[in-house]
Amino acid sequence: MKKRTALAAALLLAMAALPRYANAIENSRELAAACRAVERGATGEGEQIRIPNTKGALLCWGYMQAIQELSVLTDESGNRLLGSCPPQDTTSLQLLHAFTHYAKAHPDASEGNSILAVINALQDAFPCDMDHAAKDSPEAPRR
Repeated sequence: MKKRTALAAALLLAMAALPRYANAIENSRELAAACRAVERGATGEGEQIRIPNTKGALLCWGYMQAIQELSVLTDESGNRLLGSCPPQDTTSLQLLHAFTHYAKAHPDASEGNSILAVINALQDAFPCDMDHAAKDSPEAPRR
């Protein structure tokens, strides 16, 4: 019983110490800036990429990893849900590069919704064509 009380007290203290709100990335301009910092500071290759240990870099990297998972999902007809067709072996870093390149080329979209800018970037960098979509469509969503 004492262990549970001590654990509950420690948990309450930890929760009280947390900030009242998290400052997430507000728009595609902020996401692009965070991702450019990752580009400048990333080292390694393949599955062994090291990124800067900053809040922005971690937010960008997590965002791109989520996009990487979503990018291969298809509907019942085999059409990619995001409307882009990156190969299944496309890395988070490649998606990040596609987004930062798009953001630089389209500064007018910098205040818009981050997800729309990323989707537009992927559609621009990895357009779907009938052969490509059929060849790269997974039989089941990858996890």
